[in-house]
Amino acid sequence: MLANFLRSAIRNLWKTKGYSFLNILGLALGIAVTALIFLWVEDEVSWNDNFVNKKDIYITKSQQTYDGNINVFEATPGPFAKEFQREFPEVLHAGRLNWGSSNLFTVGEKQLYQFGYYADPEILSILAPEFLKGDLKSALKDPSNIVLSESGAKKLFGSTDVLGKTVKLDNNEVFNVSAVTKDFPKNASFRYDWLIDFKKLEMSSPEFGYSNWGNNSVITLVQLDPAANLASVNEKLKFYIDDKQGSKEHVDENFLYPMERWKMYNTFKQGVEQEGKIKSIRLFSSIAWLVLLIACINFMNLSTARSEKRSKEVAMRKIVGARRKSLIVQFLGESLVFSFIAGLLAIGLVQLGLPSFNTFVYKELAIELDNWQHLGFIVSIVVVCGLVSGSYPAFFLSSFAPLTTLKGGKRAAGSSNLIRKVLVITQFTAAIILMICTSIIYLQVRHAKNRDLGFDRSQVITTSIQGSMLEHMDVIKQELKATGSIESVGLSINDVLNVGSNTSGFEWDGKDPKSSILIGFTFVDPEFTDALHIKIKDGRNFRPNLLGDSSSILINESFAKLIQPDGLVAGKTIKMNGLTFTVAGVVDNYVYNDIYGTAEPLMLAPMPIGYAYGYTGGVLNIRTAAGADLQKVVQQIEGIVKKYNPDFPFSYKFLDETFNNHFGTEMMLQKLASLFAILAIIISCLGLLGLAAYSAEQRSREISIRKVLGASIARLVKMLNYEFLILVSLSCLIAFPIAWYFMNDWLKGYNYRMEMPWIVFPIIALLALLIALFTISTQALRAANANPTKTLRDN
Repeated sequence: MLANFLRSAIRNLWKTKGYSFLNILGLALGIAVTALIFLWVEDEVSWNDNFVNKKDIYITKSQQTYDGNINVFEATPGPFAKEFQREFPEVLHAGRLNWGSSNLFTVGEKQLYQFGYYADPEILSILAPEFLKGDLKSALKDPSNIVLSESGAKKLFGSTDVLGKTVKLDNNEVFNVSAVTKDFPKNASFRYDWLIDFKKLEMSSPEFGYSNWGNNSVITLVQLDPAANLASVNEKLKFYIDDKQGSKEHVDENFLYPMERWKMYNTFKQGVEQEGKIKSIRLFSSIAWLVLLIACINFMNLSTARSEKRSKEVAMRKIVGARRKSLIVQFLGESLVFSFIAGLLAIGLVQLGLPSFNTFVYKELAIELDNWQHLGFIVSIVVVCGLVSGSYPAFFLSSFAPLTTLKGGKRAAGSSNLIRKVLVITQFTAAIILMICTSIIYLQVRHAKNRDLGFDRSQVITTSIQGSMLEHMDVIKQELKATGSIESVGLSINDVLNVGSNTSGFEWDGKDPKSSILIGFTFVDPEFTDALHIKIKDGRNFRPNLLGDSSSILINESFAKLIQPDGLVAGKTIKMNGLTFTVAGVVDNYVYNDIYGTAEPLMLAPMPIGYAYGYTGGVLNIRTAAGADLQKVVQQIEGIVKKYNPDFPFSYKFLDETFNNHFGTEMMLQKLASLFAILAIIISCLGLLGLAAYSAEQRSREISIRKVLGASIARLVKMLNYEFLILVSLSCLIAFPIAWYFMNDWLKGYNYRMEMPWIVFPIIALLALLIALFTISTQALRAANANPTKTLRDN
């Protein structure tokens, strides 16, 4: 029986090479797209699976309420981890991490920036990396030890056999390599080139108060006993830190947040957990199934279109004794053969497309045919596609009444026409929804990118302040401006887009004593506002060299309006932690931290105050002159900076590129949606092309007679196009409300969003009609230009 199916399928495939090619190609594209999307989904949902203790690992979060606004942070006091582990029997390990940094490492003549963390030894027990050299016990036993990752060791030494060797950090301290651990995969929350004992950071920066219960300055990871009750632990933890601080009011609620939810959720709105990445997972899983459905519909469409060609074969088989069941099995078998060939082609397409796809999604995905999950998934998809795609043709063709079919088969053809129309509408509805979604995602990203940030990010080059740069800052600035290519140079502790410090400890005259407002603060020099083109709305900027401005500050308009509704507060005084500042000026609001958010209240204090509080380093913000040759300017900057800081390699960023990096998720979403929308359209058009060819073939006799009677080619093309264009128009009408509903819900996820761009809908409709018109016209023109005499004679 199987041999018969194969013979019949191959014979049928060969007899209708053109249709078969379109059928297999469409299905192969659908399977390939589905496989690519699910490779991406697999990578995302397996995030952190490399951590063997994943189910028992938690991060400690802090929920704080300021004037009714509930914020959730991940910062905890330095002493918390040790005391938490000591006092809570459910805790197996608790350890501290800083926020990670990129530092300069030197081995001989080689200098490299490597990313890593200062971490308690308990962090190694919690994350449980695989040790290639050294062991857990001795890895961070001494503050002068350093643990390198496998790739970190290879980059510095060219080998992992490096125990006992030394590296120099930031051209300053020397560390002994005590262990080398296997790299964590890219889909892990914590990846590092190096780890150094947290004690080293405490010793080198005592001013940061890591031993102070009132200073939320570290990340605390916790591993609970597998038998521990999370709800019970969280109940006891709730006001644990407040109690340790001796706080009379419970304003800081703490809780453990499981690693299993870090990637998919981990966003909070008014203290309530929101969906995060899981929304993209659902979206792209839906797209995968949608594209596969389009491909299957394509297959069914072309199969039913050819039903009349095979109706006589079915009728003859029935007359000679074939039962309907055997015919159904035969057609399903043929469909499975087609699906199997499409599956093989899809694997080839996936292998070809994976390098480009990986570039798109910034991953290193691979299809592994020796992985039973990958192989099982592909086989399942192939079988399901074969059965789903072949089901309607099998049941439809096998239902033909033999005598009716041999007399003309019009009933059967009419039924198949209706089904085909429904399938074409379904197919194009899905494709049009994807096109609309893609367009709206693109417009929303552009809308956010083009928003007024309150500063000008163009023509600004940033470089970190390190080594001996600060000692020579005045002369560096003078020489940079003397090049003539640089307009201004401003300093700041933080990147202008990221302000990491805030407090509710500000006081001013007239403030409601019950009010508690979280206000961000950072440190800048007098030229910061010029370098970023930030406008002064009231008062003045800092004076040159901060002359007489040691206790002056700038605040943004948002902060100023908290003090006084008109925001004109220059000259007023503000207190913070016992210090009194005078507001020198009010600057225009500018957006920081949350690119989609509003400009939150902010204070800009002089750089020396920041350094006095233990802040180090900073950022040099260099605004280039209009029309300057950027390549030449970078060389000039490098020359001057290296002249006064020769021990550190020069690195730089363009501020507008840093800004664009904040849209990584949305950009990837847009690229993927665009790619899959294009593929959906291609698959739909393959089906439409086959149907148009079939329709033209079926009506070839009618076309020839009309042509003999004087019908023009244009009229014949219009006649053949009309039916399909009506179907595509109906698809638009169905797709519009569905796309509007989903994209309106998607836009609500952004605080800064555009209004629903209604113009997209008619433009996409017109585009879909043009694509359909072009696809159908290629076959319609071919039919209309055929020799009518030859056609009538052959038919």
